[in-house]
Amino acid sequence: MNWHSFIRELLCRESKNQMKTNRIAITTTTGLNFILRSEIMYCLSEGSYTHLYLEGGRKLTVSKNLKEVTAILEDDEFVRIHNSHLINLNHTSSFINNRHNCVEMSNGEELAVARNRKKAFLELFTKL
Repeated sequence: MNWHSFIRELLCRESKNQMKTNRIAITTTTGLNFILRSEIMYCLSEGSYTHLYLEGGRKLTVSKNLKEVTAILEDDEFVRIHNSHLINLNHTSSFINNRHNCVEMSNGEELAVARNRKKAFLELFTKL
């Protein structure tokens, strides 16, 4: 079996296992990374790229737009709070309700919550 066949088989196996586990395969410019969904604190869009900010200060960049990443991650834990922000609710510290509504993440980063997404976000946030 050559290297490309091995990777293709590994990706197919991992895609099937994603339904059963919390691990996902992330393809970056440096290779393939297997991470736990729970490690992802938030995702920020930058055009056709998305930056995934992980626990421990790690950051991965994927060549997928945020819509594609959202389709992979969105569930009860992940919520889109802005056109350029997808967050893991388990990594939120607080919601700051002032002129500039924002959510504080567990790493201290503050991310804006869009006005049209505020109500849905607060409903999910208060269920935690």
